[in-house]
Amino acid sequence: MLAEGEAYHDLATLVREKAKRNGDRPAFRFADRTLTYAQLDARSNRVANGLRTAGLGHGDRAAALLFNCAEFMELWFGAAKAGVVLVPLNTGLKGSILRYELEDSGAKGLVVDGRLWEAYEAVREPRTATREWIVGATGGPDPIPGGTDRWASLLEGSERFDEPAPAPWDPVSILYTSGTTGPPKGALIPHEKVLRTPREVAERSRLTPDSILFTALPLFHCNAQEMTAIPSLLDDLTACFDERFHASTFWQAAASYGASHVSLLVSMINVLFKQPERPTDRTHAVRVALTAGATKQVWPAFEQRFGLSLIELYGMTECGCTTLMNPPDAVRVGSVGTPLGFVEADVVDDADRPVANGVRGELVVRPRAPYTMFLGYVNKAEQTVTAERNLWFHTGDFVTRDDDGYYYFVDRKKDVIRRRGENLAPYDVESVLNRHPSVFESVVVGVPSPLGEEDVKAFIQLRPGESGDPRALFEFCVRELPFFMVPRYIEFLDEIPKTANQKAQRYLLKGRRGEREHDREALGIATRKP
Repeated sequence: MLAEGEAYHDLATLVREKAKRNGDRPAFRFADRTLTYAQLDARSNRVANGLRTAGLGHGDRAAALLFNCAEFMELWFGAAKAGVVLVPLNTGLKGSILRYELEDSGAKGLVVDGRLWEAYEAVREPRTATREWIVGATGGPDPIPGGTDRWASLLEGSERFDEPAPAPWDPVSILYTSGTTGPPKGALIPHEKVLRTPREVAERSRLTPDSILFTALPLFHCNAQEMTAIPSLLDDLTACFDERFHASTFWQAAASYGASHVSLLVSMINVLFKQPERPTDRTHAVRVALTAGATKQVWPAFEQRFGLSLIELYGMTECGCTTLMNPPDAVRVGSVGTPLGFVEADVVDDADRPVANGVRGELVVRPRAPYTMFLGYVNKAEQTVTAERNLWFHTGDFVTRDDDGYYYFVDRKKDVIRRRGENLAPYDVESVLNRHPSVFESVVVGVPSPLGEEDVKAFIQLRPGESGDPRALFEFCVRELPFFMVPRYIEFLDEIPKTANQKAQRYLLKGRRGEREHDREALGIATRKP
């Protein structure tokens, strides 16, 4: 609950002023450490001085290959104070993609968790990072490899850092897109954006002075930063973080922290809902779950089972981790809400012409206030211009809008499958498949068809103990789906491939054929005629 007229426009000022106000109050809690507001300010000052001593100046980039930990927070805010642009990397990266992001970002420094050293070492040479620091040990024969330093060496400087605060338009981070639809793009994020979205999220989240925020999403992603960490600081609260998401222990972890608010993605919602019911499902203090992707079917049942309220939202790294959000006292089940105050939104056709309410089109957005969206893609001017054509940022997502200005997510525009002259959304097929009692999760993609356009293929992860009957699943789809949406192929997977953000890596499956798939036509199952 920001005081009237209180506003912050850079992370350095935010941390300094909040430390004066809150002192020894816990700011961030992890399983093994707690950082108070005063410690966060003092230790991030030390990191800022350490980065400067190491030769990293204003505008230089420092990468972070870290799990959720106190060191991430110290580095994040220390780099912000020093004017160093932080590049948080997905902890699941390895090989060519990890090398690509390190090279593309131009990182001169790197802080890496010792448990991830092996993945980094494999792409270490040639390297752009001239300085490296390790958090913990590598677990190998040499805990601190040659040419690297321990994390503690960054903290050897003074607790005072008196340089001027960054400007609202100064870059604070480069956040790479998840890469679910192709090579990652680095979105250059200014200070103002990192603060404006959380300010409005906090206003719509039903926060109170005793609220405690909790997430198991990774801090290298904008969700954990802008939905949990920064709103908590803005409202003088405490934010808690697990290192990873574990469905079987999520509610116990939330209870252990005394959390009142949690943040969930669609896959997390579905996995939690499909866990066996337990007496502990409601033995927690969570009142509100900020969610993205809850369906109309699951939404009320999820609230009832876990004893909380969902507030659904929509956002992207580029245009605000939250861009649309349900008003707290006017939530509409199935909707991703209305635009936040900093952004204007519209729905357009392929020629960028606005469509009528109720008609599906692409969601486009633009800022109402300066520096509240990304500054562009690093090293990709042409893609930046394409994304922001005609003065709107094109999200690549299909939505509809009702007469009251509420938006409803339909599907990713680029994931739409074209079959027999019909456009179909994978989401619609997945929603039906996921209702089958043997299905844990599904991903539907288009594969090349001998008749031209595409056929529909479903990759299915079964629930534990299920053997999978393709005929039964095909017949279920014939009963429940329009004829043109019924999958031609089904393939069972031990596990759906995902990013560390728990997003399905659809691009890894798109177009994939194989010997393990089951062909509906070969089984003699005809689709229902129109």
